[in-house]
Amino acid sequence: MNEDSLVTAEPMLRANDEVVAKEVAELLLRHYPGYLWAVSIDSRTTVGMLDIRNLSLSGKWGFRFQLKEYFDGLSTTKKIVRAGGELLERYRMPRRKFSPTDYAHIPTDRFGHFKADL
Repeated sequence: MNEDSLVTAEPMLRANDEVVAKEVAELLLRHYPGYLWAVSIDSRTTVGMLDIRNLSLSGKWGFRFQLKEYFDGLSTTKKIVRAGGELLERYRMPRRKFSPTDYAHIPTDRFGHFKADL
């Protein structure tokens, strides 16, 4: 095993990765406030991916976009907002501000995890 494949507590992030992740999270929070959105960026030249998850519901499922699409402009912004809304709908949550009472109708598995309509 070489040292390049080890995971450390200090990931190598490019400054722009943090800026893009913040912009995407803020976009989702503007459209769907109150939810805990997780946005991660992997901008290595061989990958270039933008991942979106909703930790208020589950960190297991989310959407993945190619990072180059994000920099292509307005249509990607619409895709990100639509993906966030679709993720909410898969958990039977309304596309609006989060309310804890909305959790009441979400089915769970035997471990208490929310089940999504995949």
